[in-house]
Amino acid sequence: MKNLLKALLLTIVLALGIDAANGQRVWTKDARNPVFSGASLTWSANVFCPCVLFNSDSARYEMWFSATPGLRSDPTWRPYSVGFAVSNDGINWSMYPSPVLSPDSGKWDSFTTDAPQVLRENGQYKMWYSSYKGGTSPGYFGYATSPDGIHWTKYSGNPIFGPGTAAWEAAGPYSCNVVPKQGGYRMWYDGYNLSITTWKIGYAESSDGVNWIRDTVNNPVLDVGSPGQWDAVGVGKPSVVGIGDSLYMWYFGSNGGSTGLAVSKDGRTNWTKCPYPVLVSGASGGNWDAVNTCVGTVLRVEDTLHMWYDGRAPNPSYQYRIGHATAPVVISAVAEGKGYIPGAFLLAQNYPNPFNPSTTIKYELPKASHVSLTVYDVLGRQVSVLVNEKKDAGVHEVKFDGSELASGVYFYRIQAGDYVATKKLVLMK
Repeated sequence: MKNLLKALLLTIVLALGIDAANGQRVWTKDARNPVFSGASLTWSANVFCPCVLFNSDSARYEMWFSATPGLRSDPTWRPYSVGFAVSNDGINWSMYPSPVLSPDSGKWDSFTTDAPQVLRENGQYKMWYSSYKGGTSPGYFGYATSPDGIHWTKYSGNPIFGPGTAAWEAAGPYSCNVVPKQGGYRMWYDGYNLSITTWKIGYAESSDGVNWIRDTVNNPVLDVGSPGQWDAVGVGKPSVVGIGDSLYMWYFGSNGGSTGLAVSKDGRTNWTKCPYPVLVSGASGGNWDAVNTCVGTVLRVEDTLHMWYDGRAPNPSYQYRIGHATAPVVISAVAEGKGYIPGAFLLAQNYPNPFNPSTTIKYELPKASHVSLTVYDVLGRQVSVLVNEKKDAGVHEVKFDGSELASGVYFYRIQAGDYVATKKLVLMK
C-alpha cells in the first residue's frame, strides 16, 4: 500500500513536467493566490474583471479592475466603479485609494462603470468600459482617455457601442477585448439576448476606437457549447493573444464557471474550441475561487503566458478576488475538433472541480493505445476503474460518479502506453 501511494505521488510530480509540454492549455495557479483583494467595508470590497498591461516606460504592471462596495445579495452591490493598482512583479499590488472611473448620476452610465479594457499608446491611455442606466435598460460601451491611467476624461459622444439588431445581442454588450491593428483596432465582445439567459462573443473593427463596425456575416464568432457542456449557457470575457500564426482566445464559460480556450487563424472565422476548460475553480487557497475562475487578462512575457483572473468564494460571502496563473508558450496547433488527432498524450483536469456528485475527465491520445484510467483515495486504495481497454487516437471523455463516496480528495491516474499522469479531484457534498 505504501509503495502504491509513493508511486502515485511520483506520477503527480512527473505529470507536472509532462503536462507543461502542452503549453497554452495547461495553467498553473499561483501558490500565493489570491494576489489582489479589495478592502472590506469600502468601495473595493469585491474586485473582479482585471485588465493588466505592462508599462515599459515605468517598468511596472498596471491594473484596472471593477469594484463593488457590498455583497451581491444586498443593495450596496452597486454601483460598480473602476479601480487602479500597480505592481513591480504582477503579484504584489499597491492600490490607488479611490476609484479612477465612476458612474455619472442621471446619465447613460449612472448605474455602473465596469469591465475596463485599457490600452496605452504613445503615452496616452485609452479605456473602453461597460455600463447601463439601471433596471432593464440595455448595456453599452463607453470610451475614456487619460494621461496617467488615473485621471480619466469620458468621451463627450458616449456611449459608443450598444445593442445589435441580431437577437443574440439585443440587450447589448458587457465586456470586450480591444487589440490594435494596422489602421485601427479589433474588438471581441460578449453580447446578451433580451432575456439575459445566454451570451455569445462577437467581433467588430474601428479606425479610431470610437466608431465601430460589426461583422454581420460571421457574428457571433464564438457560440455557446452543446447542451450539458461546461460553456452551454454563455461565453464571454474574451482575452486574445497572437502566438505564431494563430490567435488564441481565452474566455469564460458559464455553466461550469471556468475559463476555456479557442483558436483561430483570422479572429473572425473558424474559432475551434479546446474541448475542456483550461482553468477551473478549485478549493485550494482557502476556497477563494471555489465558485468560478473567470479570465480577465492574458499577457505574454517572453516564453510565459500570465493570466489574471477573478475568483468567487462560495456563500455566504460571494466575495470576488483576483488570482494569477501561468502557462508556457508553445507555438503549435492546439485546435481540436472532429477528426483532430492530438500531438501528444494529455490528461486534462476534471471539470467541474470540486464536484458533486459527478464530474467529467478528458484525455487525449496521439495514437491508438490501451488505456487504464483509475480513481484512488488519499491512501492509495482503488475506488473506481473508469477505463480499461484499447482506445483510438483522439480526444476522449468519461464521467466519474462519486455519489457513493464520502467527501474528500481523490486522485485519478491514467496509463496509456508509456504515458502516465495523475491529477487531483475534490468531492464536496
